[in-house]
Amino acid sequence: MVVHPPPPADVPSFIEAYREVLGTFVGTCDGLREAEWDLPTSCPGWTVKDHVAHVVHVESVLAGLAHPAEGHTGDLEIRVGSPEHVRHSFAVWMEEGVRAREDLSGPELVQALREVAEIRLAALYDPDLEMDTPVPSVRGRQDPFGDVMALRVADIWVHGQDIRAVVDRPGALESPGAAVFTSYVLSTVPDVVLGLDPVPAPGTVVILESTGPVTGRAGVRIGTDADGAPCAHELFTGHTSAEDDTPDVDESPDAVTTIQLSTHELTRRAAGRQTADETAYHVQGDEELASRVLGALDVTP
Repeated sequence: MVVHPPPPADVPSFIEAYREVLGTFVGTCDGLREAEWDLPTSCPGWTVKDHVAHVVHVESVLAGLAHPAEGHTGDLEIRVGSPEHVRHSFAVWMEEGVRAREDLSGPELVQALREVAEIRLAALYDPDLEMDTPVPSVRGRQDPFGDVMALRVADIWVHGQDIRAVVDRPGALESPGAAVFTSYVLSTVPDVVLGLDPVPAPGTVVILESTGPVTGRAGVRIGTDADGAPCAHELFTGHTSAEDDTPDVDESPDAVTTIQLSTHELTRRAAGRQTADETAYHVQGDEELASRVLGALDVTP
């Protein structure tokens, strides 16, 4: 799978991508009118201000500051309540961080993000840092630097797009954040297709393509394993030996379904911000299968 522009792949490029996505996020929020901070977004339950509070929360925790629920969890659990979009313990953890900052204004939250970004970026300039170096992650975990940074770059970018959509400030669709998130979405295609119920028939090929500004494609060929159970053979991996092991299947035009979307449409659908019916896409092949694939393409937790 080749994505262009390529997502960051080493420590320096991840640090630069992180710097860029934070700066762009702050720039999107600078100068917002007072009424815009309370606009609802396509992220269920959150306003523009809530997105900024969320990013401040996560970055503050990663910078070593205490989660706001520590020491008075009961009070914050009451404030969080049971909104429909809070469906599991991790969502509660995130919501606590947002609700704890309800009394801050939008500009105050942006300033808080500027301050914590300086702390975070300073900590990243460690000459011993490698892609697999354990670094602080959420909820007290330690995870490899590369994994944590990929998640943070993608998460901040997605929430920036949520804000851009409602304040009419489109952009950043060719950025490192867009490349990281698009690459991740395309990597999920084999699991998405194999997870359909029913699984497409053996010999079915599904190709998902981002047409730009970030370009890339992912593909899967459905086969069967030694026990006759459905299995997925990833296409376009660049690993010739793996593709040579793929069994022969029916490659007639009817067996191949190609789904093409712009980067904006692909990432909005994959982030769960719009349904398949609300998404603009082009299909060559089985339109019903394409609709099923897009319906299942929701990579948010």
